Amino acid sequence: MKEPIVSRILKSFLYIVFVLGIAGTVTLPFMLETYTGYFYDSYYLQPGYRSFIIPFLMSVAVLGLWIIAEMIWMLNSIPKGPFVIRNVRALGRIGVILLSLSLIFFLKCFMYATFLTMGCGFLFLIGGLFAFTLANLFSQAVAYKEENDLTI
Repeated sequence: MKEPIVSRILKSFLYIVFVLGIAGTVTLPFMLETYTGYFYDSYYLQPGYRSFIIPFLMSVAVLGLWIIAEMIWMLNSIPKGPFVIRNVRALGRIGVILLSLSLIFFLKCFMYATFLTMGCGFLFLIGGLFAFTLANLFSQAVAYKEENDLTI
């Protein structure tokens, strides 16, 4: 089966975002210094904020890159058929990662609360639940496909 054009475009976009994400993660401490030089951030003036924000942003970036990698692997399965157990597990891992991100953002709210941080936490929570729902749907589709493949 030939891979649809939308899938190829999305995969190309994800590869570009993945490479840019790695570059952004590696240069994050330097970019943070540049950012605070141009934009005023009242939290940045508080003692201990820099030692908190860099690990926070690095962990968020690494988890985000992991999600992108899972999505690329899932898109690679489309030509062979997307209803495989590997995609079910990938969606489950994405759900766990999104719930972890939600927890990280909610924990940040205890130290440096902003509306954007709370909003991101809720979005990741909803996204994680959605990923688990998709994993369950894909699991049933895999079961039906395997049953169908065994019938003559």
